[in-house]
Amino acid sequence: MVKAVFLDIDGTLMDTNYLHIEAWAQAFEEVGARPPRSRIHHEVGKGSDKLIPGFVEEGQKAERVSELHSEYYAEMQERGHPLPGAKELIASLAELGYEVWLATSAKPEELEHHMKELAAEGKISGVGSSDEAEEPKPAPDIFGLALERAGVSPEDAVVVGDSVWDIEAAKEAGIRVAAVMTGGAFSRAELEEAGAYAVYEDCAELLKAGFPEQPEPSA
Repeated sequence: MVKAVFLDIDGTLMDTNYLHIEAWAQAFEEVGARPPRSRIHHEVGKGSDKLIPGFVEEGQKAERVSELHSEYYAEMQERGHPLPGAKELIASLAELGYEVWLATSAKPEELEHHMKELAAEGKISGVGSSDEAEEPKPAPDIFGLALERAGVSPEDAVVVGDSVWDIEAAKEAGIRVAAVMTGGAFSRAELEEAGAYAVYEDCAELLKAGFPEQPEPSA
């Protein structure tokens, strides 16, 4: 029986992946790198210290890229809004008595905006962030932290995410994953191959399917 639901934010609840891609692209260009945005897209969802080395290896440049990304994203974050069904999913899960946790690589300054946009105040049991975990996604630490704080076993929890990095991290923590395609980087087949037990178009379709107790994907 599911007791706790761990929700990714970027690309799952909030339409922010493409804002992050642009912020990363501008940051990399500032230090003399210009990776295709399509490549950056497939790395979004990882913690920054996992994402950056794929494009910039030199330590000082990598640190500067991280700073620049935060600056550029801060200028754009007001354009990030809830994805279809995201607010309703949080409200429904909370009303039904599930513990709802956010498990994310988003920085603390981003979380305040997300919480407001999602009308999540008073509905969220807590947050497990990469700032608190030893290793960010795709390492399982964030989900291990959420399990510990929620006081539940992996068998009593479920994760909702949009990327293979969410799936890899959750699987390593022993938690099953339902995936949504709103992140835009991965196909249904890729998410299924990574290990999602069900894949939905968005949170609206997931909620309509009876998640989390009747987790059957739509045809």
